[in-house]
Amino acid sequence: MVGSDGLNDRRSYNRATSYLPEYWRPSMFGLFRSPSVNTDVSPTQAQSLIAQGAPAVDVREPNEFAAGAIKGSINVPLGAIQQRGTEALKAAAIDLDAPHIVLVCRSGNRSGQACSALRSALGERGHNLAGGVIAWANQGLPLTPGGG
Repeated sequence: MVGSDGLNDRRSYNRATSYLPEYWRPSMFGLFRSPSVNTDVSPTQAQSLIAQGAPAVDVREPNEFAAGAIKGSINVPLGAIQQRGTEALKAAAIDLDAPHIVLVCRSGNRSGQACSALRSALGERGHNLAGGVIAWANQGLPLTPGGG
């Protein structure tokens, strides 16, 4: 029997959904929650954020970055972010207090992983370039060797 405080219902609900990842758990209204972080942005949205001063962090390997990157982006490989977190960004002189930080890779996969690794520090300020530099180039936006 449910008490007037509804705790028995909530406990049953929590037990029934505990095996699901947090963002897949249905809400009390039966709807699925979307992740609150790893905000994907389109190439044009990313271009706008970068034009407003958001740092662009390219998480690809140095040889990929050298072949062509978003102008002004800074290369911090995913492995460094996974090992050292925000310390890797600080070492590359990334402003961690910036209102937005755009994370970039080839297709959006590795930059999404970087957003996840930096979730606690960046929250919703970390933006994943959806489709990566492939989508960026397909929109006709420029890439320069080494981000220079």
